[in-house]
Amino acid sequence: MEARRADPIRLIALRLRQGELRQVVQQPGINEAVRVTVQYHDGRHPNQVGTLTRGHGPQCNLLVVYDKPNKDVHFSYLIPLERYLALLAALRRARFDTLDDQPDVPFFGVDLWLVERASGSFYHDVVIQPESASGPHGEVVRALREQLKEALRPVGA
Repeated sequence: MEARRADPIRLIALRLRQGELRQVVQQPGINEAVRVTVQYHDGRHPNQVGTLTRGHGPQCNLLVVYDKPNKDVHFSYLIPLERYLALLAALRRARFDTLDDQPDVPFFGVDLWLVERASGSFYHDVVIQPESASGPHGEVVRALREQLKEALRPVGA
């Protein structure tokens, strides 16, 4: 799968004024960030963007924004540093930073996740179809479902 498949999904975050993750980590006080953008193929839920940022303190901040036209729907969570570190460890085990997009994902008819990680000048993203993910892609899905479940909660359409 080409990296270009991530472009329409990335536009969700930009449309919701979340900025590119590379720019988010350049803000003062932010060292690292992980983002998951969920695109629902059938409109049963609004698309959503969850951005987890880590600064210097014992807590990390998670902002989840939903794509609901004419409504500002977002939730903010404090995530314990331990959970953030557990998520990073799971992503490392899956070799996320060198992982390519999941192969053979169709353009239409499936939900997609764009998973991004950034720190300093480092940036990497992977497109995953969570229901068919296996191997390292499946490990990324499991890590997010276990450690960042707030970012994956849908809201009503």
